[in-house]
Amino acid sequence: MQYAAKTHIGLVRQLNEDGYAIEADLRPFGVAVVADGMGGHLAGEVASSLAVETFVGHIKAAGATDADPSDELMEGMQRANRVVYERSSSSDGLSGMGTTLVATLFDESQVFLGHIGDSRGYLYQAGMLRQLTDDHTLVNELFKNGQITAEEASHHPQRNIVTRAVGTDEKVQADLMRLQWSKGDILLLCSDGLTNMVKQDQLAEILAADLPLATKVDTLIDKALAAGGYDNITVVAVQNESERGGAR
Repeated sequence: MQYAAKTHIGLVRQLNEDGYAIEADLRPFGVAVVADGMGGHLAGEVASSLAVETFVGHIKAAGATDADPSDELMEGMQRANRVVYERSSSSDGLSGMGTTLVATLFDESQVFLGHIGDSRGYLYQAGMLRQLTDDHTLVNELFKNGQITAEEASHHPQRNIVTRAVGTDEKVQADLMRLQWSKGDILLLCSDGLTNMVKQDQLAEILAADLPLATKVDTLIDKALAAGGYDNITVVAVQNESERGGAR
């Protein structure tokens, strides 16, 4: 596996409330995760850091077992929710904090992906970029119900209001999926500081370029900054270099 990751505070925010982790060489499954925190001063940073640390810690502890990867992915996300919720409930200064979470487990042939909120997962495969996640936001619900157009959704003043988040309630529902990938495919996880600034066709163009993976990640960050950099920007990319990839 090749992998690259980067986070940037952006050009407007005073704090970087995004968090991420990438451990592609874990066995039997590598892990990658991105979280975008929300809350008062410092609370979002605490929420995202706690969620990432808790999720990765659970996956590492479960690595030696024969448990189903989907079950471990779900349990890791639920455990992250409990930890953030309990910290929020026990500290006045952190009350109401929460975070998005998009997390994956992967080996040479399979990707298991779960998400809560509007941080996204994409798969670049066979020259096409596919969005894997469905934003848990008020605006996305309005779009899916036909109440606003895609263009209206992209500029809606409430587009950052999430309908699900880690740590804001005692329980939360995560969306899960499993897919196949092969040599050359790129798994991309990112916060909305990227996707609110850079359109999907531009993401695909950068991922398709004949550049090292780290340069592609740098270019994605630079593109978001050039578009205004109104939010924190975090990008994690993993490229499958195995000859043992799954069938298309």
